[in-house]
Amino acid sequence: MIYGKKYDIWKEIVKHSKFPGLTSAPKLQPIQTRLIMLATGMRAPMGIKVFGPTLEVIEKVGYELESILKEVPSVEPATVFADRVVGKPYLEIKLNREAMSRYGLTIKDMQTQLSVAIGGKQLTTTVEGRERFPVRVRYAREFRDNPDDIKKILIPTPAGVQVELRELATIEYVRGPQVIKSEDTFLTGYVIFDMKAGNAETNVVEDAQAVIQEKIDSGEFKLPDGVTYRFTGNYENQIRASKRLMVVVPISLILILLILYFQFKSLIPSLMIFSGIFVAFAGGFIMIWLYGQGWFLNFSAAGVDMRDLFQLRTINLSVAVWVGFIALFGIATDDGVIMGTYLTQVFDKEKPKTIEEIRTSVLHAGSKRVRPAMMTAATAIIALIPVLTATGKGADVVIPMAIPTFGGMLLQVMTMFVVPVLYSMWKERELKGSLHFANEDLKIENK
Repeated sequence: MIYGKKYDIWKEIVKHSKFPGLTSAPKLQPIQTRLIMLATGMRAPMGIKVFGPTLEVIEKVGYELESILKEVPSVEPATVFADRVVGKPYLEIKLNREAMSRYGLTIKDMQTQLSVAIGGKQLTTTVEGRERFPVRVRYAREFRDNPDDIKKILIPTPAGVQVELRELATIEYVRGPQVIKSEDTFLTGYVIFDMKAGNAETNVVEDAQAVIQEKIDSGEFKLPDGVTYRFTGNYENQIRASKRLMVVVPISLILILLILYFQFKSLIPSLMIFSGIFVAFAGGFIMIWLYGQGWFLNFSAAGVDMRDLFQLRTINLSVAVWVGFIALFGIATDDGVIMGTYLTQVFDKEKPKTIEEIRTSVLHAGSKRVRPAMMTAATAIIALIPVLTATGKGADVVIPMAIPTFGGMLLQVMTMFVVPVLYSMWKERELKGSLHFANEDLKIENK
């Protein structure tokens, strides 16, 4: 299975690249990483953003959340990593204003001298043919590559005397931020993590939220004043899309019913054909369930393992799956429309008067439309087989879209038998009703 091979390779990389103090990153492809970073600002599909007043507090809370997330059953512990916000060594030069004033030096004078001596300053540019080279002036490396040498940097004074930097400032190492990130006017730190195989992102985040809340309620984890956290990542897109789908799916079903009503000019036959959508809906979920069963297609044909060919694995109800269901709703009524249209035409032509004639007309119309209905369903089913066996870029999106459509069309074939039966029942009930009213009219006339 292609999915399994990729995951096996990643596990080997993690196994042979363990370093003290470092954790594994989530398994991402380069383009996928860029898209995720553009969407969430993090280099992981899921994470927690910690907001707080100071970097030290943010780092402390991040460490605590890191240890809590490792206890979540659906989270891969090796991928949990909190930003090391503070800890980078900085060489800090603290100017002594009293000593500077004795020599008539200003802050600007000191900053200019230090920037030239340590950082360098471009004086001019040389031109050699088509090439340009900047000419910079600064101390040679051997005079500025350690704190003791920096202390010996000579600072010229207005009086013409050169004074060593150690007499005008103190130099010391301090711990500072590795990176400063802010969002919504708050300082921010990230705690990234990834899920174990076979889990859905939304479920993993819900599990993590429950564990953290349990720790807060029990008092094991306490947020300092002014610190908040928020889960972020791809699951936010899933939640937003799910809310939209709650509106889009009913609208699509209503539109399909309206189109059927405009075709048949009657609500009852429209509802008969519309019932095929629910049959197809069940077929889509059955196929999703079968994909997660180890025994399904567990055999080989012509030396090819069917589970590897169709990439069978647990399918979560993602946005792609629901898009596949919406596509299924549109084509699930095809067989019913073919059958219902011909039934209406046959009844308009033959005008059956008895129950036997109604059943004869139904058999006549149904037998004439079995082949077109089978061809319509077979076309959709066969066309989806290459999609179900697709590999490469984009396969992780199109396969979940095709699975419910494929399963729904397989089960929806039964509508070519259900629609004629329902149609016959409807016409027989109409005939019995008309006969009943005719008998009532005769009784009234005889009286």
